[in-house]
Amino acid sequence: MNLYQVLVRIFIALSVIISLFSGDIEYSTALTILSVLYIFAFLLTPNNTGSKYIFLIVDIFFITLAVYLTGYTYLALLVIPLFSEFVMDTRESIYFLILSVIPVMVALYVSNFSEFMFIPVIAAGFAGIAGLYRTFYDRERYFRQLKNEMENLYIKNISFQEFIDREGRYRDIYTSLKEMRKNKHPVKIWIYDINEKLGTDGIIYFDIKNRRCYSTGKAKCTKEILQFIDAPVVEFEDHEVNRLLDADHVTAVTVEDNQQIYGVFVFISRLREIDREAIEIVREQLLLYFMENSDEESSDKNSGVASGGEEEGKGN
Repeated sequence: MNLYQVLVRIFIALSVIISLFSGDIEYSTALTILSVLYIFAFLLTPNNTGSKYIFLIVDIFFITLAVYLTGYTYLALLVIPLFSEFVMDTRESIYFLILSVIPVMVALYVSNFSEFMFIPVIAAGFAGIAGLYRTFYDRERYFRQLKNEMENLYIKNISFQEFIDREGRYRDIYTSLKEMRKNKHPVKIWIYDINEKLGTDGIIYFDIKNRRCYSTGKAKCTKEILQFIDAPVVEFEDHEVNRLLDADHVTAVTVEDNQQIYGVFVFISRLREIDREAIEIVREQLLLYFMENSDEESSDKNSGVASGGEEEGKGN
């Protein structure tokens, strides 16, 4: 029940009451009382799905009785505003049209089938309401489609923005790693830079060769987690490692080749997931970094050995 439905019933009741003053109607008092009861009956009707179908019978009965007792055929036109409640569904429209035939037939009967002008008016009223509903329905569907398209564009825009941000982050990570390899920056210093670029809450670096550990932020060098790292890249969630480090997301990276393990890096994030693709980039570049340094150290050692041999030969 809404305000429009209440106003329609008040309009129907007032129309019947006003029609009583246009002539000497025998049952004017009874119709006036019935009109008031009609309004109160509608106000007291339970607001549920089936109530409008049941009360339509009351509407039709009241209009039909008013037509019959007053003899005014134009009162049959009062069925027109009721159609707006049933125009939205085909079955409801058929149900309404079948019942609306009753006051029309009674109006024809009281006029001895001599007045037909009200029938085209009723038909035009029904057609107008149906057309108006169709117009609003099409307009609503258009705006709904427009809204969906705007939401899709917004989602695509967010996706593209996330893609741009992600690619930018990968570029920054790669640039940082490349700079580290070029200038031979110590890894224990570099982890502060990469921690900021990854947006993680901390990084733990286990220097396996020198048996040392370095960490950033609030991360602590918890050596107990090493026993759980059994693959090049391991992601931990709801694991003992997460409890030890007090973080929901932990990713461990082992940098190694066929000959030795260079180091273990543990990335910690307390809120958001760690980007696996970024971690792969970090692992690949770190492996190149350690391999290049290892090659240079081997070359230096070989050069030192060769120089020692030459000096010994000269001495002889």
